[in-house]
Formats: sequence, C-alpha cells, structure tokens
Amino acid sequence: MGPATIIAQGTKLNGTIHTDCHLHIDGEFEGNIHSKNTVMVGKSGLVSGEIHSQKLIVSGKFEGVVESEVVEILPLGKIDGKIISSELVIERKGIFMGESKTKQNTIQKLQKITKHENDTI
Repeated sequence: MGPATIIAQGTKLNGTIHTDCHLHIDGEFEGNIHSKNTVMVGKSGLVSGEIHSQKLIVSGKFEGVVESEVVEILPLGKIDGKIISSELVIERKGIFMGESKTKQNTIQKLQKITKHENDTI
C-alpha cells in the first residue's frame, strides 16, 4: 500500500486535504480532498464535501461530489450525491443515491477507438 494518512475514528476535521499518498478515513471529515492516490472511507467514516482522487472506496458514508477514475461502494457503504468516474462498482448491499456520469476523457477515447475501427473497415 505504501505511505498512508489515517484519520482515526473519533477524530473530526474540516478543511482541504491535498495528498499524494493513500488516505484512510475512519473519523469525520467535511471539506475537499485532492488525492493522486486512493481515498478509503472506512466503515465508521463519514465524509461530506468533494473528493478528487485516482480511486475512491467507500465502506462508510460519503455525501457530496466525487470525481475519480474508479469509485467502489462496498457492502453497507453509502454514497449520496454525484459521481463522475470512468468505472463505478457497487457491491451487493452497497447504496448509491444520486447522479452518476462517465468522465469525458473516457467517452472521447471510446469515440476515437470506434471512429478508427469504422475507418479501417
């Protein structure tokens, strides 16, 4: 996993986090998170605000807007808000309420591939 920042259960923070390492939240956080790595909202974690990350894994609760390459909602995890991602995985008993959109760069890549395939036929 490499280096990680952990917000422990019983800790409440608000503000903005910028990190290059893995972020694991078991406490409460309100604000914006910008991560070049994975953000994990643990079973006791409660996050509200915006998350911009490579990957978001939720087994606790997240409310707000997330923009990530991959978003995973694990069993009993809950997202209430807007998801913008290339890949969305909702496991059994995971809860998602809100809006989901595919990232634009993924749509553009698929359109280029399709156009290229059509040109070569």
